[in-house]
Amino acid sequence: MVVDVFMQVLLPILVVVGAGYVLRKLVRLELQSVNRVSIYLLSPALIFSSLAKMRTGSSQAFKIVTFMVLLVAVLGAASWLGGRLTGQERNTTAALMLCTMFMNTGNYGLPLARFAFGERGFEQAVVFFVAQSVLAQTLAVYIAGSGGGGWREGFRRLIRMPQIYAVSGGLALREVGVPTAGAGADLMRGVNLLAEATIPLLLVILGMQLAETRAITGGAQVALATFMRLVLSVPLALLLAHLLAMPPLTTRLAVILASMPTAVNMTIISIEFGVRPKLVSSAVVVSTVASFVTLTALLAFLGVG
Repeated sequence: MVVDVFMQVLLPILVVVGAGYVLRKLVRLELQSVNRVSIYLLSPALIFSSLAKMRTGSSQAFKIVTFMVLLVAVLGAASWLGGRLTGQERNTTAALMLCTMFMNTGNYGLPLARFAFGERGFEQAVVFFVAQSVLAQTLAVYIAGSGGGGWREGFRRLIRMPQIYAVSGGLALREVGVPTAGAGADLMRGVNLLAEATIPLLLVILGMQLAETRAITGGAQVALATFMRLVLSVPLALLLAHLLAMPPLTTRLAVILASMPTAVNMTIISIEFGVRPKLVSSAVVVSTVASFVTLTALLAFLGVG
């Protein structure tokens, strides 16, 4: 059962991530430019297309957003308390919070949701991804900045992100109806074509970003962050899903996405604000590698595959 889950769900992901890793090692590519193609073009197209066609009801979407906010808040409190109790410096505590609060629901979570739960699960995974993206563009910047201007900087970053406008546009089109004929339908086919290119490129970028890490540092802190990100999140997610009365599919999806490894873009934020970037990048690599084991076991436990 466990082997079947790995082969059917995680091995295809690992193949594409590995291809991106090898590509970055063999070819000199500017990773920032490739990443911007994903952020400013392909990801917004995927969000717009998925939300426009989404069958998830408003009440269910509200539960997903509430779940994500509560999950991030509890993990943030736990990592802050852990940092204080172990006498960590302020920068290190902020780095631990970035590593534990924000998970990779995009590069890694979206393709996993499609392989494990099909299109129905993928539609809901997009809602998790959107909620996490907004939190990462605001709350993560505030934590990294550790100053009074954090929220202002977070807001400025947020309004420059095309994902936000893709969300509003996709939801608006969902209300009026996706065109099925004429120029509108032709335009949607073009958007859908961009959306279909997003998943493989996200995985390639994940592999390329992993290849950027030179060495693992901060062993104890990385171990703590990885444990909280991959293990502690599981019972917490189950509890929150139960309290929010989520249906079975959404519950399983919530548990899986809650236990994804540390979001890769936390490395970018930590570098910009000088918040232990080597520690954060180490946590990204270690949690990502370890997740192929933990997620395989978790998927098997949840009866996926």
